[in-house]
Amino acid sequence: MESNKTVTLPVETVGQAYLEILRARGIKYFFGNSGTDFGPIIDALAKLAADKKEFPRPITVAHEFVAVSMAQGYAMITGEPQVVMVHVIVGTGNASAAVMNASRLNVPMIFSAGRTPLTEEGLTGSRSNFIHWGQESFDQGSLLREFTRWDYELRNGLQVEAVVDRALEMTLGVPQGPVYLTLPREILAQKMDSITIHPYRKNRDEPLQPSAESIKRTAEILRGATNPLIITGRLGSDPTAVSAMVSFAEALVSPVVAPASPFVSMPNTHDYHLGVSSAPYIKDADVVVVVESDVPWYPTQGKPPETAKVIQIARDPSYSGVPIRSFPKDISIGGDPKLALQLLAEELRKGPRDEKALSERAEHIRARHKKYREDVKQKAEKASGHRPISHAWLAYCVDQVRDRDTIVLSDHGIGNEVLNLSEPETYFGGSPAGGLGWGIGGGLGMKLARPEKTFIVTVGDGTYMFNNPTACHLVSQSYGLPMLTIICNNAIWHASKAATQQVMPDGWAVSTGNFPLCDLTPSPRYEKIVEAHDGYGEMVDDPQQLLSALQRALKVVKEEKRQAVLNVICGSH
Repeated sequence: MESNKTVTLPVETVGQAYLEILRARGIKYFFGNSGTDFGPIIDALAKLAADKKEFPRPITVAHEFVAVSMAQGYAMITGEPQVVMVHVIVGTGNASAAVMNASRLNVPMIFSAGRTPLTEEGLTGSRSNFIHWGQESFDQGSLLREFTRWDYELRNGLQVEAVVDRALEMTLGVPQGPVYLTLPREILAQKMDSITIHPYRKNRDEPLQPSAESIKRTAEILRGATNPLIITGRLGSDPTAVSAMVSFAEALVSPVVAPASPFVSMPNTHDYHLGVSSAPYIKDADVVVVVESDVPWYPTQGKPPETAKVIQIARDPSYSGVPIRSFPKDISIGGDPKLALQLLAEELRKGPRDEKALSERAEHIRARHKKYREDVKQKAEKASGHRPISHAWLAYCVDQVRDRDTIVLSDHGIGNEVLNLSEPETYFGGSPAGGLGWGIGGGLGMKLARPEKTFIVTVGDGTYMFNNPTACHLVSQSYGLPMLTIICNNAIWHASKAATQQVMPDGWAVSTGNFPLCDLTPSPRYEKIVEAHDGYGEMVDDPQQLLSALQRALKVVKEEKRQAVLNVICGSH
């Protein structure tokens, strides 16, 4: 945080004081979806502009879900806490699924909302609109309490610094996650002469390191493994932890799988990476190391033998925010997983090793990796002539056009299996909360943070609508944030249909071929929507034209600095 000395600044209102505190604490952007509660904030932002103070810079976002998703994207790629403000409880309701996404991904964020005026008359900011009665709730914070680390209501101007600092402390705590701050209009409009801002003295907690005893005990179990398996998920939220995973896997000589991973947590080009599912390997494993993986396996599809040892390594290895999670853990290592992996790798390398057996195991893993990658490539190439266009072929073509400065996001678009991902922070997926519609907003937030990078966001056609595309395209045009959005258009909610087939394989829907509530036809010309925002749109239904269409769209994004949308007519999957 930036403030390292006490300063006293002239202000006129608590709203101005609030923004000055955010500015002093290094907050660069203020993502906002405004309403009748915003008057003092809007006025305070105008005062900052008049004073030629660049930060916090207001970003107008025309839907609350998009505002939170932008903040999420910015925080995911920078690690910096973000600030969002929406309109009272109704804005909170619109943003709630996005806040759940941020919560399950441990994204640091001050999510804030106005609060319906407290008083019916008598103060600046008292109720002046009929909605000010209907929008009041008995406990506004309860709407999101389960998914926020802390919630509070600002009650007077004297405490504004303490409240902001407490919010930052809690959002950056362990585990990280969004906090919820409500701001009554009368309090924000309250008169103040000055604000004294003190040095920020809420440094982040030091990473917790497992005990030497725990590391030795775990390493002893790992040395005795003949068929170990590493399962990881969100480890790559800390990009510096990926090298630790590689080192640990090499020291243990173990395959790594990354089911439903929203990050690059292990390069899939590495010889020990064996895919995105634990199902082919879990039943034969004698030791399973689960590293920051919410759902390492599906019990209905396969699980480790009862005799297998399971080691859970995570910041919160009990996943205390999840009501039911019954995966075993014979050893539980909390704290910073990167430190645990580094210490385990060191311990394994200095202990007794059967080099001949490890060498044979390594060769076996390499052979499986080579076959796995070849199978993935062949599947994609065989689909090069399929119409509708295959998701695998689409991913294969995306991999051909992206360079080292390209970042791919998937919001139920293409998966990461076909892409060759050798570096962290080159691919991002969705939250375990499953709040669809975060992708384009998330990409816009990342583009705001990393303007030099090229972003390709892939979404389904149903997901594209969840993204509130008009709000997203407006932000892209307004703030000069060009990206390529690819719509995998199969004219159906495939997840709903597939789940029905799985759960009710002999039911009426399957036997009659009728899947109510799944169909998304007639399919609109989605590529036309972006044209209303001075963007480039194109529909692609020929797989042989896909590569050139991608190249045309990326040229628009990179050279013309305009956003682009490709409406790709896809098969089911």
